[in-house]
Amino acid sequence: MTTCIIQPTVSQGDSKPTGLNVGGLITEVTLNAVTWTALPPVSLDERNAVAIQNQSAVNIKINYDSAVVGYVGMEVRATVGERFYNISNPIQLYAKCSAGTCVVLVEEIA
Repeated sequence: MTTCIIQPTVSQGDSKPTGLNVGGLITEVTLNAVTWTALPPVSLDERNAVAIQNQSAVNIKINYDSAVVGYVGMEVRATVGERFYNISNPIQLYAKCSAGTCVVLVEEIA
């Protein structure tokens, strides 16, 4: 067995706090099966993490590009599915339902 320790290189000025430092926000977002919807429509200032929880009755998919055609992306299963991202404001997530419409919860941490 080989053990490898990797230590990140951090330049002065590059460090950024993670986790809850400023505040949090939970947004309910309605999705449909036709168009990609931004998660959330407006990002929390200084966001550094996002959690998406699908309590609806249908599966959803998440993508980084709203121009993607079809139902393509990372799946979040119906009723119990969750997905977490360490992600800042410039990066936008989009989602779409597998059928009909549904509501998902988006939690942002800053």
